[in-house]
Amino acid sequence: MIMGGSLGGLVCDSRQDKFRVFSWRSWIVALSFYMLWFGVIFASMILISLFLLLIGVSAEIGIHLSISFSYLIVIPLTILFMGIDKQLSNFSRKLKIKSAKEALILLLAIPILVTIVDCIVVIAYGIGYEAVFGVPEVNTDIGVDWDSGQMALGLAITSIVIIGPLAEELMFRGYLLDAIRKMHGDRVAVIITAFLFGLIHLEPYTIGMAAIGGLIYGYVRIRTGSLWPSIIGHMLWNGVALVVTYL
Repeated sequence: MIMGGSLGGLVCDSRQDKFRVFSWRSWIVALSFYMLWFGVIFASMILISLFLLLIGVSAEIGIHLSISFSYLIVIPLTILFMGIDKQLSNFSRKLKIKSAKEALILLLAIPILVTIVDCIVVIAYGIGYEAVFGVPEVNTDIGVDWDSGQMALGLAITSIVIIGPLAEELMFRGYLLDAIRKMHGDRVAVIITAFLFGLIHLEPYTIGMAAIGGLIYGYVRIRTGSLWPSIIGHMLWNGVALVVTYL
């Protein structure tokens, strides 16, 4: 009995050691992919903006062309990350819609509810932030306004409302959430991906605001098993923010 117990303990310790190694390696891979993803976007925006400037494209058009192209570049990169992490077999399930009723729920009802909840929580966050730190300084200059031409406005909407949210949700609620979830479960995965999502928004106030959205999108992704509510909800949020704050 003593020997059996000792052997059982050794097997258990061996499994724990293997899990620790697996966990550390998986964390290094996930965080490396996260930094690479952000680095590619940042570098692409700079290089594409410079190229467009050199060929005579106006700044208000060039900025959103560079954003759009940069996000389009990282979409296949994110799918590559999923392939390396052996997530591609489940990827189609995250986008599958089985019926018209499910489409109505996933593409309309839940995203609208998510956006309403997000607005309420962010308003509360804004009040709290202002009470503690004062009025936040947020850069609202996106290079276009209502007086800009149709092309400039169209590109701004395309980059901020459509392509950006799609690329970000594929990365954070598509790849990263499941990569961390395998190691630490749902709750930790939602919290950490929300934090990492907030960090890419750079400005202190916006980091918190984006992290709140990340928590909501992550929770909805876990509960529904689908990426659509977070993608559409993110698009709705960015659309509201674009009209209310930036234009």
